[in-house]
Amino acid sequence: MWSRGQAPLHIFETDWLASRPVFYNEKNGIASHNINDVIDYRNLELDPEGFNNYLDFGYSVLGQTPAKHVKLLRHSSRLLIDENGKVKTEYLADPVNGWLDYKISEDDAFDLIKAKVRAWEAKVDGEIVIPTSGGYDSRLLNWCIGDKSRIRSFTYGISEDQTKSYEVVYARRLAEILGTTWEQIPLGDFHQYFDHWEKLFGASTHAHGMYHFEFYQKILPRVEGSNPLLSGLNGDVSAGSTHPQTVVSHHDLNKLGLTRDVSVDIGRSAFQPRYELRQAFWEEHRDKLTDPRYQVILTLRLKMVLMSFLLRVPALFGFKPWSPFLDIDVSMALLNLPRERRRKRTWQQEFFQKHGLDLDSMNLQASKENTLDLQAMRLIPPIPLDVRLLREVMQPDYVEWVNRNVQHSWRNQILGGLLGIRKIGGALRRLGFSSGEPQDAYHAYCVLLPIENLLRKRSSARLLRCLWTLTLAVAPSL
Repeated sequence: MWSRGQAPLHIFETDWLASRPVFYNEKNGIASHNINDVIDYRNLELDPEGFNNYLDFGYSVLGQTPAKHVKLLRHSSRLLIDENGKVKTEYLADPVNGWLDYKISEDDAFDLIKAKVRAWEAKVDGEIVIPTSGGYDSRLLNWCIGDKSRIRSFTYGISEDQTKSYEVVYARRLAEILGTTWEQIPLGDFHQYFDHWEKLFGASTHAHGMYHFEFYQKILPRVEGSNPLLSGLNGDVSAGSTHPQTVVSHHDLNKLGLTRDVSVDIGRSAFQPRYELRQAFWEEHRDKLTDPRYQVILTLRLKMVLMSFLLRVPALFGFKPWSPFLDIDVSMALLNLPRERRRKRTWQQEFFQKHGLDLDSMNLQASKENTLDLQAMRLIPPIPLDVRLLREVMQPDYVEWVNRNVQHSWRNQILGGLLGIRKIGGALRRLGFSSGEPQDAYHAYCVLLPIENLLRKRSSARLLRCLWTLTLAVAPSL
């Protein structure tokens, strides 16, 4: 692509996970970490397969976004762009291959994580912010910090009474044991941040993380500012929270995507199913997918375009986030622990028992229900999707169903309350009633809203072009 001696003008490079996503437009030669920067909205076309895969996974996968010509740079790759906007991608050696035989003991794994955290702790100044759910990852990270007086841990609840939520109850008890400073952050108003999410993520992933905007916005006044932040990103999957999947064809690849039901049935798409990207990916990886470790690696790589929000959102608010589980030696050490010890994360459970942090055996009274989305729907009902605009890509009756149910009407509120009463709820369920429709509709809403925004920006860009053309045509006669 380049003549001898000619150097590329721009270079982007991804790590072993593509933990900082890179988007590029192969047609106009623009690249950025923000997908919105690279889309030519006036000439926007949707990619049928990229769009359907986005619906199925809830985020962009397999190197293609919903926008035609707008690509996602894979892991371990380099993107080169010359002064004429010509694009070249280079695949680097996959570093995972050098770590497949890396095995250390459980004690050494804990020591490795602690050493990484302590080295980071020594390099950063001031209070250390740790989002703390009381789960295994945040529990371990709080334990790893040497100077506990520097810790400022914050927690949000997800149950109807957030103070009784599992996350809040466990995090409070953890702070009591470790003697750290802890606060609960109440949430519920995060629908006001839909536009903020759009500006940062666009149509690269679904809009289901605005609660982190509210979370960090409320933390800011409580800390000194520009705080180092210790994240557990990738800790759960690396440590054993997922189970091996049966993947026998390219149709099963979305099992590795851990969509958590935030997706849309591609049967509702206006585009016919196409599977060229999946088939190519399957042919490249099929032999390795029999190895549960490699399944985990692919899960991490597939979902990183979404999960990177755990670092990108706090960074937007001025925090300095870091996670030890992004380091390949840490992740591979955990992946190579004995499979039976990783199952149900037994190796971590016994560690917490040994160090007096076995919160699960303390009979703490807490709720494990998750109604946070429904709470948000009641406080700030989502603006209905534009059925006319989405008609181009989705079946209209499906979008209308989403709009009806995402408003969380009085009927749905009353039904939800009745289903929560033991005897009445059981009888209603036997009659076929379910509280799932509002949640399912909300998930679909979060997937479709970025697409609506994409189409709306295209319409605005084309309207401006028409107005500009008309102005130029009329100007000579004025």
